[in-house]
Amino acid sequence: MAHQFECTQMDCDFMVRANDENEVIDMVQEHARDKHGMSMDRNDVQNGIQQA
Repeated sequence: MAHQFECTQMDCDFMVRANDENEVIDMVQEHARDKHGMSMDRNDVQNGIQQA
């Protein structure tokens, strides 16, 4: 089953989907840091992941 995360920042259409939850977490953390200048805790990302 795939794991999916969509960015909730205004006017951002970032979405990632992968079978590996750790890959999704890494990509979301990188996106948050590079595009929004913020850091996301691993647990926060896990709480936002949806099963796709």
